[in-house]
Amino acid sequence: MKLSNILLAGVAALALVSCGKKDNAADAPKSETSEQAAKADAGSPLDKRFSLKGAEAVDLDALFSLMPEGERPTYETSRFDDKLGATVVENLRFADADDGEAVTVARAEFYGVDLDAINRVRDAEDAGPDAAFETIFQKVRFFDVTSEGHENEEASAALNIGGVEFDQLQIRQGGIESDGVGEEGARFFNAVNLAGLYFKDMKFVTDTQEAPTVAFSAPDLRFVGMGGGRVNAIIANDLSYDMNQSAESLAAMREAMGPQAAIFMSGPLAGIVAPESQEVAMERLEWRDIDFSGLLAWGLKDEKPPVTEKNLMDLGTMKATKMESRVNGKLAATVEEATLSAAEFTWMIPSNIRADTKGAVYDFTAYVPETDEAALKVLKDNGLDKVKGDGSASWLWNEKSGAADFSYDATLDKVASFSANGAFSNLKLDEIATAMEEGDDDAVLSKGAFRNFSLKIEDEKALDAIFALAALQMGGTGEDLRMSAPAMIRLSGGQLAQMNPVMSDYVNALADFVAKGGSLEIAAKPAEPVSFMSLQAASATAPQTVPDVIGLTVTHKE
Repeated sequence: MKLSNILLAGVAALALVSCGKKDNAADAPKSETSEQAAKADAGSPLDKRFSLKGAEAVDLDALFSLMPEGERPTYETSRFDDKLGATVVENLRFADADDGEAVTVARAEFYGVDLDAINRVRDAEDAGPDAAFETIFQKVRFFDVTSEGHENEEASAALNIGGVEFDQLQIRQGGIESDGVGEEGARFFNAVNLAGLYFKDMKFVTDTQEAPTVAFSAPDLRFVGMGGGRVNAIIANDLSYDMNQSAESLAAMREAMGPQAAIFMSGPLAGIVAPESQEVAMERLEWRDIDFSGLLAWGLKDEKPPVTEKNLMDLGTMKATKMESRVNGKLAATVEEATLSAAEFTWMIPSNIRADTKGAVYDFTAYVPETDEAALKVLKDNGLDKVKGDGSASWLWNEKSGAADFSYDATLDKVASFSANGAFSNLKLDEIATAMEEGDDDAVLSKGAFRNFSLKIEDEKALDAIFALAALQMGGTGEDLRMSAPAMIRLSGGQLAQMNPVMSDYVNALADFVAKGGSLEIAAKPAEPVSFMSLQAASATAPQTVPDVIGLTVTHKE
């Protein structure tokens, strides 16, 4: 049994409020705790003492007898705490006899277990996906959760959790299996509702010989309001993720990359491609209004939803604040705020995506060893030890008109800026779906068309730094290397010009940009939209004509 299975079995099946409330709605239950947990600046629910008035002791043996015999946990002691109104269990252990894996809970608190409600769930006849919900427990808390038996000669994994709280669990009559119809995951999420699932001081570490060691830490992680394929909020405070490379894992990476890896795995590039250690930390994450309810309905039928079902899912909105990234122990980047303000889908295709990054500061010297004084000097001389930046990206698609547009913009203050925009047409969902039903497996290619594209790069100091760093690898100076590069570009581009004379303009513009800096803009603006099928055919049979087909221009400005 895998670790995740043990937790799911041990948590969902333990399902244990002193009332047997019924509700046909698929919305997540709410509690006083969950309302507070949805507030990002509120403390962890596990920091607060909880007590239940008028509670009664739980018959644990009767409770565990409802579970499959091979999944029943063991425990050392059980007592009823009058002040808490909870049955307190010590050393609760979920184990798998087949592989030695286990999860141990030093202390578990069961509040208001309703065995009658559990029996109604278990004994319900003719239960289906719309069966009534039974509220199973008010609250279950686990403290000092540890895993064991998750290691072998090549890899190991360890999970430690200071505390887990399951806030007000509801299960449909008939349980997860119900009538057994539909995809297994869909049946689970349709049958189980939780007001909240909260973790405190969670740490997960993996160690593999030929892969990086990974450590994940979540001092305060909350999933609030889960029901009917929706999650009202995911809140996390002080998340961190660490990755450390060993000599063995670096050697495995070199072997996988082949002989070409030499230039990337040594010198200034090594710190970017394969740093020995990376640390990412985030002060706060708020992810709200995740909705897969439309998709869940089709999962219960075990059918692929037709394109007439437009509103299947929405990834909601997300905001992460005060992020830090360290490389080999040195601060490489800070980001004040990153947001996902839209993540909407039509059918199962993204239709409205918007992401922004604000208040970023980068220090590229973090990727270079302190002993590499020459590379550090190049980066500092070009102001790359403290670079401010912002960025944004968007995608918008109208399934009725078939128009789609994307954009990406990134700015590194006083270093460089980058922007890209593109547009497509004739991507009408209904027409594409009809074509696919009629046997056209390449319906997107046959129906869709290219409208335009532009890419603009503005350089201030990026090229200076790139050539200076390249010179450290190749010898000479950055100035000499940069002076020779335009001639090499024109020489190698001469063959392209023989295929299509207009390409000489592209080559010259690129050579001038490398030599003088300034801006380089690549634009494709055909007089009329060009079908993807036509572009594919031209690329395969007459690639030299593609620039004329799409109206390609390459322009340099000082």
